[in-house]
This record gives sequence, C-alpha cells and structure tokens, in this order.
Amino acid sequence: MTSNSTPTKTTGRTLIVYAHPYDGSFNHAVLETATSALDGAGRPYDVVDLYADGFDPRYTTEELALFSEGGTLDPLVSHYQGLIEEATRIIFICPIWWDALPAIVKGFIDKVMKQNWAYQLTSAGVKGLLTHVQQVLVLTTSTSPTWYLRAFCGNYVGSAFLGAAIKQMGMRGRSWVNFGGVSKAGREQRAKHLNRVTQLVLK
Repeated sequence: MTSNSTPTKTTGRTLIVYAHPYDGSFNHAVLETATSALDGAGRPYDVVDLYADGFDPRYTTEELALFSEGGTLDPLVSHYQGLIEEATRIIFICPIWWDALPAIVKGFIDKVMKQNWAYQLTSAGVKGLLTHVQQVLVLTTSTSPTWYLRAFCGNYVGSAFLGAAIKQMGMRGRSWVNFGGVSKAGREQRAKHLNRVTQLVLK
C-alpha cells in the first residue's frame, strides 16, 4: 500500500485498487501512469495492491459468522474500509481473465463491502451507503477485443460489476475502459492507451 499525502491543490481523494501479481505486466504500466499523472497534478491518492498486501479473498467460517452485523476479523478489510471512507473516487486496475475480473477483485468486493457499511437491506431493496464516492473507473486489459467481451461474453464489467454490484452500493459515475488485444498490441498502441489513461485519471 502506498500513498501520496501532500497534495498541492484541493480535489477529491482517489483510491486505486490494483490487482496483478506481475510487476512487468502492462497493467503495472497502467498503474504507474495513473500514479504519475496524479503526482504531477498534485492530487491526493492511495494505492491498494491486493497481491502485494497478501489479501485473502476467501471468506472463512469465522468471518462469515459476522456477516449480518457487518463485522470482520481481517485487519486488511478494516484498513481498506478506512481508505474507501476517505475517497471520492475509486479506480480499479486489473486484467480480464476468463471474460471477468480476477477472483481477488471479486473477493475484495465480497469481504470489504460489508452489510451495514456499504449497503443496507430495506423493505424496498438494497440501499447503498457509499454515496460519497462520486466516480468509479475500471481500467482493464484483455487478450479478447472489447466488443467481443461486451457482445458475446455477457459484458461482465459493465453489467454485473458496475451496473449491479457497484451501483447497489450507491457509488456514482461508473465507467469501464478496456484495452483489448493487449497481447498483440504494438508499442505505439500501448503508448496511445497510456496517454488515454493519463487523461482519464485527471478528469
């Protein structure tokens, strides 16, 4: 986990949730581009590196026993919740594996977004409690083209992740930008995408 706590101007705080085990990946280049852009603009941010933190995405029997009250036995969950409470924007950076987000990201949602903290169950349905988060941006890479993921693979990120789970927590400004065909992309295409990442991060 890293942070930049000396902003030169007042803007909302960004939380970056990063999930890739290999520092030589293009996802890591996206992460470095995002943090460099925020540093250059003097904007405050925190980075959660799920793999580097050793985050365990699995629910244990003991953890699940606290589900209804929204409790946790995992100190990382409590720490992550504190970072989310301070953020007005969350950026997820990760690959697409088997047409969806990595299991560790799903586990982050499962374990961190607790009942009575991220949402409440009411007679009218789920009420989101994280309404202070004004923007959620998901930056992914995939070997498949983006149109294929949207049209033939269920549009998981846009529909299930952003359109259902994140929406139910009350977070707004939800968007997904994927760099498809990453394994075949040349240097120029990659550079162009990183320039786009800079623009998106500084919006």
